[in-house]
Amino acid sequence: MTSAASKYLMTAGLLMCAGLSAQPAGQEAGTAPPRRAEAEPPESVLFEKMPVVEAASLHAQTLQQAPGNVSIITREDIHRYGYRTLGEAISSATGFYVSYDRVYRYVGVRGFSLPGDYNTRFLVMLNGHYMTENIYGSNGFFGQDFSLDLDLVERIEIIRGPSSVLYGSNGMFATINVVTRAANDSEPRVSVEVGSFGEKKVIVSTSTELGHGAKALISGSVFNNSGQDLYFPASDRPESNHGRGVSTDGERGYHLFANVTWGDWTFTGLAASREKLVPTGWYGTLFNDRGNKVADSRGFAEAAYVHDVGSNGSVRWRVYYDRYGFDGRYDNADGSAIVDSRDVARGDWMGSRLSYRFNESSTSALTVGGEVQWDLRSLQENFDILPAPWLRLRANVLDRSYGVFVQQEWSITSRLQANIGLRGDDARSTSGFLSPRVAFTFQQSALTTFKFLYGRAFRSPSTYERDYADGVFNLGNARLSPENINTWEVGAEHRFGSRLSLAASGYYSRVADLITAVNVETDVQQFRNVARNRSTGVDIDLKAHTYADTEISAGVSFQQVRNSALPYQVNSPAAIAKMRFYAPVARHRAGVAAGLSYLSPRKTILGDTVRQVLLADLTVSSSRTYHGVEFSGGIRNLFNQKYPDPVGLEHGTDRLAQNGISFFLKLTWQGAELGAAGVSSGRSKPGTGGAAGR
Repeated sequence: MTSAASKYLMTAGLLMCAGLSAQPAGQEAGTAPPRRAEAEPPESVLFEKMPVVEAASLHAQTLQQAPGNVSIITREDIHRYGYRTLGEAISSATGFYVSYDRVYRYVGVRGFSLPGDYNTRFLVMLNGHYMTENIYGSNGFFGQDFSLDLDLVERIEIIRGPSSVLYGSNGMFATINVVTRAANDSEPRVSVEVGSFGEKKVIVSTSTELGHGAKALISGSVFNNSGQDLYFPASDRPESNHGRGVSTDGERGYHLFANVTWGDWTFTGLAASREKLVPTGWYGTLFNDRGNKVADSRGFAEAAYVHDVGSNGSVRWRVYYDRYGFDGRYDNADGSAIVDSRDVARGDWMGSRLSYRFNESSTSALTVGGEVQWDLRSLQENFDILPAPWLRLRANVLDRSYGVFVQQEWSITSRLQANIGLRGDDARSTSGFLSPRVAFTFQQSALTTFKFLYGRAFRSPSTYERDYADGVFNLGNARLSPENINTWEVGAEHRFGSRLSLAASGYYSRVADLITAVNVETDVQQFRNVARNRSTGVDIDLKAHTYADTEISAGVSFQQVRNSALPYQVNSPAAIAKMRFYAPVARHRAGVAAGLSYLSPRKTILGDTVRQVLLADLTVSSSRTYHGVEFSGGIRNLFNQKYPDPVGLEHGTDRLAQNGISFFLKLTWQGAELGAAGVSSGRSKPGTGGAAGR
């Protein structure tokens, strides 16, 4: 064992010992803790501070009742562990990991994360609203490009496995539902955040009464991160500044969010934008050139209605308008001239979703529903501005999709519940696709639960994959079929009283018709259904809540993925391990949180191996406000590990170095003090010649 590994394991051991030996608040050292009852009623064991999930079945359930392998990241977790982006929060969940290519962050789970797939095989929702855009099929950006500030999040629901039975396309490997705080659950707040690499962010939010029972939550933020100077060995040439990118890693943008509740109605509006400099010289663009950049914008407006019908039914309806924009600039040298190429995408679409749940009896409930979504605009353009205007591509091919679903829930016995569902989808490239789900939950006792799950899901080809044909480097393919996955899973959870729980699950997945870019001629590519893979794996979770609000959690995942197109699976760790620890200090006025995460070696696209990595984080946060002020601060990559992530070859290399040690500090002013001060007021895309990308 290396000295570094020994150091990490020693740190983990000390954290666990500290947690297990923590004293209750205000208890003198050496005195006995208060006696606990000899036996706790099963109800208190099951429902004490029990989190709920809604996305698994379209209604609130405990994690034990839900037909899936579910994790919850709470508002409290976000504050205690200092999560600042959706990617940071998601990467804390067992089996998940995040890669970064200096442009976007990519989430992987169960050993699947293809470089450059832009999270198309996940479904990300915001309060049940799909965040998938209609051009590239990308889903839920995971850095500052995610459209919502985590200050507004009440919880993040993570459902592993297929979800097409309820939601249609994209939910192949996991579904992530971000739930915001209620409109009446946010005092006026102003947050200021600074960090390493020139990170700067300001967030302002408030809630207000609008009259007639209406309440509003409004938030806005701006960020401007200067980034860091980076060294790229693959570009170490005199004409490329010896591989040193200076001031080419920055990003800036804004987030705007409004939520109004009025009776059974909820109205939501969102607008966000993020511009990112590209430091890698991707797609052969000029290295160390601040002109190379991308910008993504996202917005939607939605009206949602939830109403109880009599004593046995409930109806849910939503109607929405969405838009997405992408702008990419790619500077290339052509002799003595500079070629300024642009990539533009504009998407606008509308949709509506209706579902009705009827409690047929005390032991069964039926849910039926349907939805429709249609494109208003699906525009893709690729053109040169300099040295002479040249329009290579202008495509605007519209799509329309329909889906209907049914879900039946039964309590077969007092211990055995069944959830069986089926959905049919139809679109331009998805004709009559059926997505079933069968789930059985067996409650052996108040402490032990078993689950048996099967599901099928799909991903429709994006309009980019089907229709992008620039006549130079890319061919369209109108015959693309949907990708599909079948997953079988068995899980078990046992609670050792109210403070300790152990969960384990094993799964087998079979993916067919994976859409992959194939070179059909020299420098000419086309997307085709050519690959298949099979994966098996095990997830294990341990959670402990000791006295004095101290908590420890640990998770480990083992997976094996076989790919039909390659003798190895790219960016697929065979083992992932996580540990988190939190303990209150200073008489519960503050808390200290630590985390460890391990990734086993991973293969790159070229078949090389990037080494294993073990990262440590440390966060200190206030547990209560001081005169309206709360704080959090932390260190990421505590031991300054040097490690790369596998990336797509568009960057001129198969790996890119990740951030070393970094720091952040966040101060938040909230409450009446602010009100008195007047703060409260009532997928790889084409670029240069169609060969660059998003």
